[in-house]
Amino acid sequence: MEKDIQEAIDKQRNRLFSSLASPNIVEACTVGHGILKYAPAEIKKFQEVFVASNGSISFFIPASGVGSRMFDFLQQFLGSMGHEQGDEVRLFLSKIESFAFYHEVNEEWRQLLMDPSVDLLALCDYLLGSQGLNFSGTPKALFPFHRMNEKNASPLESHLRQGKTALKPIDSFHFTVQEEHLSQLSMARETLLNSFPFKIDFSTQAVETDSYVFDEFMQPLSNQTGSFVRRPAGHGAILSNLNGLASDLVFIKNIDNIQCPVQDEHVNQTWGLLGGVLVSLRAKLLKAYSEKNMPEIMRICSDFQLLDESAGVTSWEYISTMLQRPFRVCGMVKNEGMPGGGPFWVSHEGIKTKQIIEKSQIDSIHLAKLTESSHFNPVMMAISPYGLMGNKLDLTEFVREDLSMAVKKNHLGKTVYYLEKPGLWNGSMYYWNTVFVEIPSNVFSPVKNVMDLLNPSHCC
Repeated sequence: MEKDIQEAIDKQRNRLFSSLASPNIVEACTVGHGILKYAPAEIKKFQEVFVASNGSISFFIPASGVGSRMFDFLQQFLGSMGHEQGDEVRLFLSKIESFAFYHEVNEEWRQLLMDPSVDLLALCDYLLGSQGLNFSGTPKALFPFHRMNEKNASPLESHLRQGKTALKPIDSFHFTVQEEHLSQLSMARETLLNSFPFKIDFSTQAVETDSYVFDEFMQPLSNQTGSFVRRPAGHGAILSNLNGLASDLVFIKNIDNIQCPVQDEHVNQTWGLLGGVLVSLRAKLLKAYSEKNMPEIMRICSDFQLLDESAGVTSWEYISTMLQRPFRVCGMVKNEGMPGGGPFWVSHEGIKTKQIIEKSQIDSIHLAKLTESSHFNPVMMAISPYGLMGNKLDLTEFVREDLSMAVKKNHLGKTVYYLEKPGLWNGSMYYWNTVFVEIPSNVFSPVKNVMDLLNPSHCC
């Protein structure tokens, strides 16, 4: 065991201090050059393919976020004793009755809020603190996003609601959550089980994926008991959770990207498109591969813009290897100023592939290429964790490890460093077969700041 620990420490230290890489971006993916855009009739055909397909379907939803991130401006206001973020807090106060959570504010505070001279610091403490509504400690999955039919709805419930009206039956919903929230979420699930016809389960980030923490001399830190200090390694660490799913088709979507019921049909039509493209691509490739029809395989790859066509004719050996990798079809939304990683052509070891790249991954020499990007990633993906011949794949074998990220933090007054694993849909899916499809903007309405809940897509 000690030998295994030492090997893991040495491997992480070498990666952290010596061998991290930035993606070598060639150019942005655009419609017709890496991004597919389908006409309404084509979309309908793909949706029909999806509905007619066999196999199990699940949703995989990263849901480890907490309400504190939505209330950063209130935290700063409170921490600065009212000297910072005052304008934003006053704007928030002027709109407070428009939020679904206002219905959870007690009568005493509702009366106090009618006074223009209300104590804003006390209000922040009531909303965020454990003696009040405790929004800073509330899982984002359970935060009251919407008000419908005289009751509040959380993202957890709303994702299940959308799944209930999918184009075909969904088998399960899997949410990755923080360990400390598991009991609270499990209780919420019990109240929902009778309303939804699918399995609902949770998993937490595996402790063994945590990273070792190093000091400025590249030595691993120990705590007072002599144990090594470790930190969660980012959302790439939940690749092992995704790897545990056995569904034939998995839809991936973030917990905070949820809409009011009026958008449910648009969202489910989009899932039908992404699922249909995936099913259609795999079926066509399987037929051509079984017949060893190389020209047909290349035509299919061209139709779905799966490969870099400038690379010329590819060998049968390369194609055979490529087709035994996981497949993903990723929705891409037109860039209208919203945050999110973008689709790019990236070169590595002489091979050009399509990747989702976050701004934080891009080094200074490639930053100008951001301006070329016409689309960004809203994290709506249809994936298959199976090889083309139907064998379940080990997804950890398709990670580009050198795209891990170095984290620099203050720990007890000292600067420390540790690794974050390659992002789940970035370096952790680097060696997947990737298709990008344009999808409508109205299926993307993330909530990063509580004020985002005032956008039209959240006004139910």
